[in-house]
Amino acid sequence: MTATQDLHPAVARAAAAAAEARPEFGEFFLARFLGLDISYDDQARTCTVVLPYAAHLCNPQGSMHGGVITTAMDISMGHLCHRFLSTAVTIEMNLRFFRPLTGTGRCHAAVLRPGRRIVHLEARLTDEQDRLVAFAAGSWHRLDAEPST
Repeated sequence: MTATQDLHPAVARAAAAAAEARPEFGEFFLARFLGLDISYDDQARTCTVVLPYAAHLCNPQGSMHGGVITTAMDISMGHLCHRFLSTAVTIEMNLRFFRPLTGTGRCHAAVLRPGRRIVHLEARLTDEQDRLVAFAAGSWHRLDAEPST
């Protein structure tokens, strides 16, 4: 029996995520800890992030914590921008919650406006019944942009 087999499953997952994390898209700690499945549609130029339901990521009411949802939506937009435009960092993000997430969620991210320096993106999180759970709109600064004078 290994040391991680003696741990609570959530602690074992965190330990494995930390040990196996690499500083690259899809392999960093949070993506691994949350168990995110990240995929792309090259034709539609979208990114989908599946956020699996896990009890240790929930609030006391039993639904996915809003901070976890926010993180998954931010990751979906960041991966979208990196895949189709350039690496970028979040400048701001507005988020609205419409219903609790009590099962696996799917974040669908799309580009609204692919600016040369500032990119505008959106992400929609749906539940297993394809109902809208949350909507986010964000602005991102492209790291390949010319510095402004």
